Amino acid sequence: MTRTAKLSFYFIIFIIFGLIGLWMPLLGDDLHWGTYFGSNYFPQGIFLKYDGRYLGDLLVISITKIKPLSFIAYGTFMTLIVFLVQKIRDQIKTPKSLGLVSSSLMTIAILITPKVIFKQILGWHAGFANYVPSVVFPLFMLYLVLKNYDKEIHYYRTVVILIFLASIMAQFFAEHVTLLNCFNSVLVWIFLRKHFGTEFKKILNWILLGNIIGAFFMFINGAYLKILFGKDSYRSVSGSANSDTMFNYLKTQFTPKTLITVGILLLLFSIIVILYSYKMRNIKLRIANLFLLVSGFVVIAPFLVVSPFGSRCMFATYALFSTIVVINIDLLTDAYEKYIFPVFALIALVLGARMDLIARNYGKTFDMQIEYSEYQNTIDSKNQYYLQYQDTHYIWLTTLIQDDPNFAELYVKNNNRNKIPINYYDWVDVQDQLQNKHFANRDDYMKAFNKGILEKVKLIQQKQQK
Repeated sequence: MTRTAKLSFYFIIFIIFGLIGLWMPLLGDDLHWGTYFGSNYFPQGIFLKYDGRYLGDLLVISITKIKPLSFIAYGTFMTLIVFLVQKIRDQIKTPKSLGLVSSSLMTIAILITPKVIFKQILGWHAGFANYVPSVVFPLFMLYLVLKNYDKEIHYYRTVVILIFLASIMAQFFAEHVTLLNCFNSVLVWIFLRKHFGTEFKKILNWILLGNIIGAFFMFINGAYLKILFGKDSYRSVSGSANSDTMFNYLKTQFTPKTLITVGILLLLFSIIVILYSYKMRNIKLRIANLFLLVSGFVVIAPFLVVSPFGSRCMFATYALFSTIVVINIDLLTDAYEKYIFPVFALIALVLGARMDLIARNYGKTFDMQIEYSEYQNTIDSKNQYYLQYQDTHYIWLTTLIQDDPNFAELYVKNNNRNKIPINYYDWVDVQDQLQNKHFANRDDYMKAFNKGILEKVKLIQQKQQK
């Protein structure tokens, strides 16, 4: 019964995040990856001088070209993160009941990720493909450390090989997490290896070797030589006042009051975690808290000098710090697990359903944008009308659709027409008016929709003239 309940819970989580991936629109360079650039990226050797995110790039090409793969990827990696957080908690102390409080809390934490981060992680396929899978290995590493601490566990050769391969492949998603993995494996090897059994000491050596091999193959990519010598027009390691490093980004995106508040909160959070951890007798909890805290700062440290920095770069830190909060709340309320789990699970389900509906709305807008643009390609008009999104709270829209060169290149035949944006509520109102009418085919529907848009534009122009 317990096993069935757990499987059902994780299946629901998989569906929630999978639907977000399926329905979220392709934005910015998502369209770039999903068409000609992605098709030529590996066959023409572009990857040799673009970056070392070989698996991340392969993933973004796959999920922007094949929608079902987007569903699978979003569902798999997000569920895996949630699952690993629960497994880390279970290694610290065996739960008294079902053992899904940390999972439900982590699901909530992901779904309420600050919008500035969310839109570049779940609202942007290219951001997801590099920055979400990369978080898996640091959590997996912590799980292995706790599982093997002061224990002798036997591992089959197949498992050892898979862990070694994972330690290599984990290095091909995001550079800052690649560096974090190397840092963590070295740190664990130096300070904790005496607490491991003979077999895991060997595995730890393989992990360290795998992380170094993966990092080597990532950073020998031709792109990083250009960056190092300042010949890359987009990326740099100069740390100059003009470059888009972390501090410069934060100064331009947030008010001084916000930055000071967040800085104070982070300082207090760090002090509390350190003091609380050293007070605890549970050595595994101490290791977990300090591992996650240090990792959260180390993973973002390269952006002090590396640019460009975007809110997506904060996701690993957010996930690691959230894991600290989630695990400690779970442990503190351990005695009440059977009462609080249904509450947290229900909150996670409601938040997930809400986000699925939001993603669905964005996706329907995107599909209609394409269909209407392609219809306009078949008619004679001096204007090109662009349907706007309801909002951009959860999607990474770098530019308005009428100014998006990727969208225009794919779906606009005549880019010399007057570009006229159509407010979301105006074009949805036209859809509502056509909802109960019968049309022989989709082309007839689009003719009626276009007629409704023209009438809307006419009314708006008349109001403006008055």
